[in-house]
Amino acid sequence: MLMVTVPLKGPRSAALPADVLDILWFVASFEHGVEHLHADSSEAGGVGHLTFFVRAPTREKAVALARGITRRALANSPGLTGWHVVPIQP
Repeated sequence: MLMVTVPLKGPRSAALPADVLDILWFVASFEHGVEHLHADSSEAGGVGHLTFFVRAPTREKAVALARGITRRALANSPGLTGWHVVPIQP
């Protein structure tokens, strides 16, 4: 099992919504390999972190799975309007 953290940045005065895990589990239910999810939100306007524990053959596939689920959740959930995935720094 691999752990992948996806950082999110939201609107200035927003914290991750309380139902973010419900939203992610719904989106993740269409994928195979997600075992556990955790969300950590700093104070409003900070960076939130979504942590995925997934079964995948490589780290790259685990990262792609986690970021794909996150992007679909952001694109299709009104409660996550204004949030975006923080780009990975090389």
